[in-house]
Amino acid sequence: MPKIPRIKAKDFFKYLLKYECTEISINGSHHKIKNNRNNKISVIAIHNSDILYPGMFSEILKQLDINIDEFIKFIQN
Repeated sequence: MPKIPRIKAKDFFKYLLKYECTEISINGSHHKIKNNRNNKISVIAIHNSDILYPGMFSEILKQLDINIDEFIKFIQN
């Protein structure tokens, strides 16, 4: 398993949008996102310069049913 990258939550969110996910709604700093492949939903708190913790990174991908290894390779390309 590749090492989980340390990225900002807003950058993580942008990568998810490029990875066939759609933003459903926004409530303050909480963005609800849906994986279009399987209709799974998760919420991401996006604050200005917050780095996404590795545990939260993997938990969001788990909620969206996205393979973490494939997603990390997607980010690195």
